[in-house]
Parts: sequence; C-alpha cells; structure tokens
Amino acid sequence: MSSTSADFQNMYQALCHSATRRPDALALAYEDQRFSYRDFHYRVQQCIAQLDGVWALRKGDRLLLAWGNRPAFCEVFFAALALGIEVVPFSTKLKQAESEDLVGHIAPQVVLFDAALQDWLGHTAGARCVSLSDWQALSLPAPLPALPIAPTRQDTALMMFTSGTTGEPKGAVITHGNLLCAVDAYAQKLNLSEADSTILAVPIYHITGLSALLALFTTLGATIWLQQRFNAPDVMTTLREQNITFLHGSPTVFILLCHAVRAQSHGLPPVYPSLRAIACGAGHLNEGLIHELKELFPRTTIHPIYGLTETTSPATIFPDDVWGSEKCGSSGQAIPGLSIAIRDDEQRELAAGEIGHIWLKGDVVIREYWQRSEKRPSCDAQGWFCTGDLGYLDAEGWLYVKDRSKDMINRGGEKIYSLELENLLSTYPGVREVAVIPCPSPVYGEEPVAFIVPDDQRQLTSDAILAWLKPNIARFKLPARIIFTRTLPRTHNGKVSKRQLKTRLAESMPALSTEEKK
Repeated sequence: MSSTSADFQNMYQALCHSATRRPDALALAYEDQRFSYRDFHYRVQQCIAQLDGVWALRKGDRLLLAWGNRPAFCEVFFAALALGIEVVPFSTKLKQAESEDLVGHIAPQVVLFDAALQDWLGHTAGARCVSLSDWQALSLPAPLPALPIAPTRQDTALMMFTSGTTGEPKGAVITHGNLLCAVDAYAQKLNLSEADSTILAVPIYHITGLSALLALFTTLGATIWLQQRFNAPDVMTTLREQNITFLHGSPTVFILLCHAVRAQSHGLPPVYPSLRAIACGAGHLNEGLIHELKELFPRTTIHPIYGLTETTSPATIFPDDVWGSEKCGSSGQAIPGLSIAIRDDEQRELAAGEIGHIWLKGDVVIREYWQRSEKRPSCDAQGWFCTGDLGYLDAEGWLYVKDRSKDMINRGGEKIYSLELENLLSTYPGVREVAVIPCPSPVYGEEPVAFIVPDDQRQLTSDAILAWLKPNIARFKLPARIIFTRTLPRTHNGKVSKRQLKTRLAESMPALSTEEKK
C-alpha cells in the first residue's frame, strides 16, 4: 500500500486516494454489476449530495443502515463518513420484539431498511425511513461542488452494537482513527496490497465485514467481490473463477467452506493456486480446523486473528503460517500501536506464562460505549480495556487465549478452559464441530460437557472418544458427558451460542442417557 493511515483524517479520504490512484481498477463486484474506483467514488459523491443537500443531514447525526451486503450499503457508508455522520450498521436478522427498544435508544435521524426483511423499521419514530427499493428508485443528485468541513480522526465513524450475549447490548463507539489504524495493521501484518482480492460474504454489518474487508480493501485500492449472503459453494466458485487471493472469516465460515470443497472436489485434490492467505477471527481457530484447511489449501498461509468489536477488529495477528509453527495455539502478536497486559483478579500484572485477564490499550481500542441513550467509558483511567477473556503471554510476547472468563469451568477448585478441551477434541477423527460448557455437579460444583457435531462419514461413540482423551489430558478435565448433535446454535453474528447450549442441557438433563467417566 502506497499510503498509511497517517496520511488521512477520515475513511472517505482513504477512498478518494484509491480512486485517484487507481481509477480504472475494479473496486466492487456484485452479481453482474462491476464498479471501478472511478464509478464507485462518483456514486458515493452522489450519495453525499443526497444526504447533505437533499436530506440536510449534518455532522453528528446518526444513520441506521440495515441494507445488508449490497453495493448501496457500501456507497451510503462512505458518504455518511465523508460528512461526519455516525453510521449504525444494523443486523438484517434482528426481529422487532428483540430490538425495537434498542432502535429507540439509538434515536437515528435516518433509517435505511429492507422492507422485505424488516418492514417494522419503516415506522421508527422521529426518523426519515427509506426502504432499499425506494432508494434504488431515486434519481440521485449530482455531486456537491465542495464538501463541508471534513471529519477528523477523533470523530465518531461507527456505532456497532455487540450481540448482547453477556447482557444488554451496548454500542462500541468507533472513530475514524480506530478504523484507519485497524486497516494499517491488517495491511502490514498480512502483507496485503492493491494486487489482492477478496470475497465479502460475511455480514457487512459486523466488524469483520466493515473493518477487515470493506474498509481495508477500499483503502488498499484492491478488489471486493460482494455477495448478498454467505453460501459456501458460491464462495468456492468465485474463489476459483476469479482467482481470489485472500479470505477472512470465522471458524464457522471455514468449516462450511471445507465441507463445500470436499463436496465439489469429487475425491480429487482441490487446487486453488491464487489463494495466498486465510485469516480467521471471531472465534478460536482450533488445531483440527487448521489441519483440514492446510490439507485442502496446501499453498495458502493460515493466520489466526484475535480481536473484538471494541478493537475495531484486530488486536493480535499471527504474522506467518500457523501450520507447523512452534507457536501453533497462539493468536499471534500485538498489532502495531497496541499493548497487552495480563492481570489477576486484583488487576496486578502477571509474569510471562501466567494465566489471567487480557487487557488491551492502543490506537484501535474504543474509548466509549453507547448504552441506553448515553455514552460511558469503555476503558479505565489509563486507557486499558478489559476484554473479558483469559490468556497468557509467552516470553516473546505471543498471546495465547485460554477462554472467555464466563466460560471457564471450575471443577472442585480445578480450572478447566473450554477452548483447550475444544481444541483437543477437534483433532479427533470425525469431529466436525465441538463446544464445551459447564454442567452443574452436586460434588464438584461444575463439570465439563462436550457437544459434538460428527461429520457425515463416521459413527462416533462417547466411549471411544473418552478412551482416546484419557492419555492426553488430566483426569479432572475429562467431559462428564458427551452429547452428539446435528448442529450447534449460533448467535446473530455466527458464533456458537453457549448460552443456548446451557439452556438445552438444563432442559434435557432429566431425560439424558448419560455416560459417566470410568
């Protein structure tokens, strides 16, 4: 990349730079539509004229954007950022009953919605509500002769709401500076450039879609193949036909892609010579999935990512190929401009190798949350953010994430990290997915229970898996029960919902035919 985030004050300036530098390069492809950087930039300028000149939106106004993975989303996104309007990307999966109050607290001036999915958003009080079909029927005005005062790095770009798995949803207030630093980190650590291309099939309203793909690739002047929804066979077809060089997704995405590759290969070794790198975040990349990815994509480097919405996507990146690395199991090293501290329950800093709470501080870390119509600090007085995760740093500064604090299992005083047990179980032949949760125990307080999704080719049994586990882990870590299931429940952002698994377990316990450890 010929420029860094230091050259720009906001994300719109980064797009303008790409349009000036590479006007004829392909910016965005969607179905049968193709947009060069010149075309895309012009359409963004027209959207700016609509937002500012027609709708009279001003810096600090709030725009709720619920159009999903469509070119219009991308165009309005950059137009709003150019004007200092705060964009609230909104999940197209949310229902009225669960999110109507949230929309009221957001109090947007404009709501852009898809009537085919969320017609209820069209009745948001106090907002100009425009459906996708009505927007597409508009004749957008010509670009403005000049823009208002440009937003700065300190100004809010996004308000991204967490999934609410730990309580009431709260909005991470992300600045232009946060986004620009995240883009720089990905470009530098993964060696990405204008020559790269990617597929944006994950939800664009999540931080991976917005920061790690849309913002990153437009700043690079690279190409995005946008898909309305994730469909594994379609992704693999595009990957092959368009010589895609880079993919970024969650473990769930790559599990489904591996399944699609095997289905399409008809027993022959798949070949994807253009795919240079895979980045995997939004969940732990276990050893079983790493092995399967390398088997299917032998020429592709695999990079685990650790990050959160509150870090604008990246916090640590595995800079080299995790396959065969002595650091396998690590989520990588801190990105430039980020510091990591491991602290105990009293917030005392721990030495290398000691497990504690992961705290982060740096350029990508948000400083505020929006919750119930008001802002509140997200960090302590020194700017440190507590992630809610447990892990340790080795002597060379590599981060190893052990578990979510709330997912750690306390069995009679012995700590069991669900990610550790999931990682091991993932390597058992025939295990497609696995999730470990605590189960109440009258003797030990808690014991681990493993939910396993078998692949279609093998018949698995609890006895065989437990016999395989016994030589490999301490006895107290053995699952009290192994439950086979066809699927694992997911949150709106595609992560395994351990809350729903706990509910399922509690409801089924009286009827379970359990197999106790020998």
